[in-house]
Amino acid sequence: MTRFVLRRLAWTVAVVWFVVTATFVLLAAIPADPLDAMLGPHANADTRAAAAEHYCLDRGVAGQYGCFVGDLARGDLGTSYRTNRPVASLLAERAWPTLQLALAAIAIQLAIGIPLGVIAARRRRWDVATTILAALGQAAPGFVVGALLLYVVAYELGAFPLGGYGDGVLDRLWHLALPALTLAAAGAVTYARAVRIEMRDALAADYTRTARAKGLPERAVTRHALRNALGPLITLVGLDLGTLLGGAVVVETIFAWPGLGRETLEAVRGIDTPVIVGVVIVSAIAIAVANLLADLVQAWFDPRIRE
Repeated sequence: MTRFVLRRLAWTVAVVWFVVTATFVLLAAIPADPLDAMLGPHANADTRAAAAEHYCLDRGVAGQYGCFVGDLARGDLGTSYRTNRPVASLLAERAWPTLQLALAAIAIQLAIGIPLGVIAARRRRWDVATTILAALGQAAPGFVVGALLLYVVAYELGAFPLGGYGDGVLDRLWHLALPALTLAAAGAVTYARAVRIEMRDALAADYTRTARAKGLPERAVTRHALRNALGPLITLVGLDLGTLLGGAVVVETIFAWPGLGRETLEAVRGIDTPVIVGVVIVSAIAIAVANLLADLVQAWFDPRIRE
């Protein structure tokens, strides 16, 4: 297990390093002077020289790369052009709402997907219904589902707030419900299909037939098969969690949720390069760490993966 963990950690570090390097290369390839973006085109020569020295822009490509990596290692992502705030503190402030939204969406997907997949694997009628729901869920984009929920449930029925973050725990959960449900709409049926496929194989396996032959009740057999069918679902959770932590731009914008996705949109509109770069790096780290955790949990469920 130790070798498995170290190998996965090494791959995670390699992925993060590759993303950091690719980000630097893309920034260096932009045909624009970053000093003009920071200082404006009318700054005098002394101001431009001081800024170039401060941001390592007076060095060669290798020197700039070293400064770039060194700043990232210290947690320095630069300063936002729009707000004049450190990017690290700005993203840390936005990361917590996004984390709440991501965890809530994953919880809804699991709560709906696992039971629906188990029932579909055991009953053919539910299997057809799950296939239809999966097709509908994958065909409806997030902005359509979010807009419908916002109009029908929040505006027409008044059952939930139209948007915002909320104050206090209960009010926060009330504001969180619709955006989390929007994100979970497609993922829940995807989870259900994954569980259905794995459960069918598990229920037809030799160990399941042996358990039935020994007289175990069907509920115990189903529970035993479900444990062995959760491997692919753990991988899906890791991928979804990493992606959602990178910021759900459309959903956060529709529901005015103050997370990384909404901040990314504002940064793109304002050509705020430090914030955009910070979001890219934070998203890459989130995806890499989420996949690492998914691999470790899956290895704990299935010891064969460690080999």
